[in-house]
Amino acid sequence: MPPFLLDPRHRAHLFSAIWGLAGALVLAAGWWLWHFPTDRWEQQSHVMELTDAEALASQRTTPPDDGDHWVRVSLPHRWSQTHRQLTGSLWYRLNTPLSKVPLETWAVYVPKVSMNAEVWVNGVSLGVSGSMEPPLTANWYTPLLFTVPPSLWKAGDNVVEVRVSGDSISRSGLAPVWIGSARTLSQMHTQRWWVQVMGVHAANVGLMMLGLFLVVLWMRDRSQSAFGYIGQAAILWGVGSSANIVPDPFLPMKVWDAINFTAIVWAQLSMCLFFLRFSERHWVWAERLIAGFAVVDPLVMALMPSQMLVGLTYLTIYLVALVGFALALWHAYRTRRPDRNLFAFGSLVSIPAGAHDVALQLNQLPLESVYILPYAGPVMVGCMAFIVAGDYARSRQTLAHLNDDLVDGLQRREAELRDSFQRVSALEQAQAVSAERARILRDMHDGVGAHLTTALRQLNPTTPQTVDLRMVTRILREALDQLKLSIDAMSMPPGDVVGLLASLRFRMTPRFKAAGLTLRWEVADLPEWPAGTQAALRQLQYILFEAMSNVLQHAGAQEVTLSARLEGGHLLLVLHDDGRGLSGPGFKPEGHGSQTMRSRAGTLGARIEFVSPPQGGYEVRLTLPMERPDERSP
Repeated sequence: MPPFLLDPRHRAHLFSAIWGLAGALVLAAGWWLWHFPTDRWEQQSHVMELTDAEALASQRTTPPDDGDHWVRVSLPHRWSQTHRQLTGSLWYRLNTPLSKVPLETWAVYVPKVSMNAEVWVNGVSLGVSGSMEPPLTANWYTPLLFTVPPSLWKAGDNVVEVRVSGDSISRSGLAPVWIGSARTLSQMHTQRWWVQVMGVHAANVGLMMLGLFLVVLWMRDRSQSAFGYIGQAAILWGVGSSANIVPDPFLPMKVWDAINFTAIVWAQLSMCLFFLRFSERHWVWAERLIAGFAVVDPLVMALMPSQMLVGLTYLTIYLVALVGFALALWHAYRTRRPDRNLFAFGSLVSIPAGAHDVALQLNQLPLESVYILPYAGPVMVGCMAFIVAGDYARSRQTLAHLNDDLVDGLQRREAELRDSFQRVSALEQAQAVSAERARILRDMHDGVGAHLTTALRQLNPTTPQTVDLRMVTRILREALDQLKLSIDAMSMPPGDVVGLLASLRFRMTPRFKAAGLTLRWEVADLPEWPAGTQAALRQLQYILFEAMSNVLQHAGAQEVTLSARLEGGHLLLVLHDDGRGLSGPGFKPEGHGSQTMRSRAGTLGARIEFVSPPQGGYEVRLTLPMERPDERSP
């Protein structure tokens, strides 16, 4: 992009200049079409415009006799002026005096005739384009050019006769006839052919493409009903307008005309609905009237075809559209729509063009005048497409700004959350360290501290008695083992039950040997315990340590078996001794140690049992669930 366009003011001035130039070109084209055809051909000495003629209603296929009752008329001539109810053929005779026979090839040029024409020069037919008999070829908007051989001309008076076929409904008539140099008339014919035929088709193709775009837009966004209506109008107008100038339709002419008329009427009514919706007036009664008119009017035309009724239909719809346009324009400027000038420009191009074409339909303009709406329509719809594009561009820009603001807000919030998370993490870490310190102190107090207190009490009895050194030694050894096991648990991987059992085996084996007990190891390769956090492993370690300590102190056993296996979706840990069991002498119900073990098992979600198996002895059975705490059913 050039540097000067980076300034928004320069861009605005450039776009204003471009739109001003485009507007000037459109207005110039409209002025040219309004005054088409130009009079520059009248300056040519080798072409002549014939406007004085005689007319005769006759169904003959050859020129009538001079004795018939010819009527003097001036071209352009409409049948409604002299032969209002005529259906069939009307002959026109034009006298052409020549001082000498032309040496170059001449032609007869008919700019406009309705519906079709056959040209004769001095009693010789020059041919006909299409059919002169029903079904007629509809050349009503197609300029005709007939080449005349030099041999047909003669010095003096020459007679040019034009047979026109039509009816009272088709606005039949004949425009001024031109004769002269074939080269010059061919240029005139080509120019009008492009304006009346090819240009109309090209404009209608563009119009229908714009209409399809707007209809697709409406289908994707039903809130844009106004642009859906103008898209519908563009498609219907393009279909009806192009089909209206097809010379030989593939359907019967009455059916074809009814379809064309219906399409054009619906297109114009859709424009009325567009103006109402653009002005944001949802008048249900008005929309129902328009819908009713769209149904009734084509039916009336099919039952009572009348060219005057067609003109009055177009005039009525045009007046309704004028009211809608005034409402929409007032709304656009009252609400200060960003593209209000574009809407005004497109409408002000179409409104005069519509007035021109309605006047032409009501026979208020010369017959050879051309319709302007086929060229003004794409300008109007194109402006509406620009308005839609502008609306969506502004919406996207607003959305982009909102997204940018949202991203900025999210980034700020993310930074705040990150800082908060870091503070919370630091606090949690400090709390975890504090909790771990408290746990260690509690374990030391409950375990090692309790053992040391007991040892001190044994060493310092309150009454004179002999100190049991063996008991003091056992208590201190238990305290030392518990301290070592606590240190082992601090470095134990989560979920490693086998490692925890191995640590117990390593620490307790010397004590079992010292007490004369054999420790049997029957531990299988166990899976990881999902709920085995370090805290859970410490609780499990305490339960097993307490159970082993009870065996050493109270069981009177010779052999201890530690087994572990996966059974029924649970980990089953069993400590079995061959001592006195539950029925042995000196057995006591569950004491403080057993109750503590049961309480710790409850915190793990485990089940602990104290049983005496059939083979004798005593077992502590501990069943650990394999589910995580958050996966257990309530």
